[in-house]
Amino acid sequence: MIDTHTHVDTRPYEDFEAMALAGITDVLTLAHDPMRMSSSVVLRDHFERLFAERERVEKSGPHLHVCLGLHPRIKPDDPDKCLALLESYLVRGDRKAVALGETGLETGSPFEIGLLERQLDLSVKYRLPIIVHTPRSNKLMVTRDILDILSTRPLDKKKVIVDHADGGTVALILDGGYNAGLTVQPSKLTPSQAADIVEHYDAGMLVLNTDASSNPTDVLGVPRTVLLLRLRKADEDKIRLVGELNARRIFGL
Repeated sequence: MIDTHTHVDTRPYEDFEAMALAGITDVLTLAHDPMRMSSSVVLRDHFERLFAERERVEKSGPHLHVCLGLHPRIKPDDPDKCLALLESYLVRGDRKAVALGETGLETGSPFEIGLLERQLDLSVKYRLPIIVHTPRSNKLMVTRDILDILSTRPLDKKKVIVDHADGGTVALILDGGYNAGLTVQPSKLTPSQAADIVEHYDAGMLVLNTDASSNPTDVLGVPRTVLLLRLRKADEDKIRLVGELNARRIFGL
């Protein structure tokens, strides 16, 4: 199984062992906003921390893959330098990012839209998958705005995840031709809600994650959902797609 969206820099060693024991073989950790991301100097330290986490996580079993991006909640004083820094990492041979992320929109402000559009351009330029955040508040409206923005770029839709989808947005995302990320977390989807979506929609375009962070988190959200699908006697091929194979396709793992 693969957890396609975490923030391992906020989690203890014990979580990674628990994930490995439950059958998680690979974990993606994404750039986010663990502190006030005031400048490119802070962002550089954050990026370096994500790569340094590989040793800590892999001691417990799972393989760690790093994604780099500018989270929509950050408001640095030097956004142009932040974007230049991000691009400089994408061409480094010693710091391999498997995707851009997370980016997206939180409120849909012009500043956020500008950061998202420029990261989409980087995704196209470097042919990288991209993980796009959708917010808790006004999710349907903001998701529509995101899909409108995505449609303006020549993206490989099969390499785009519109994340934190729920029952009100998943059809919209899939109808647009994009992958939908299902976040199994106490404040987002329960395992039962995620399993319902898997059973009713195209499993070939869905991935599971926990968004494990400093917020209330169940680091076993992915295996709990997979187990529930098996208990419901869901098709095993469908379970393997959402639990592992779609992520391997999207990120080239």
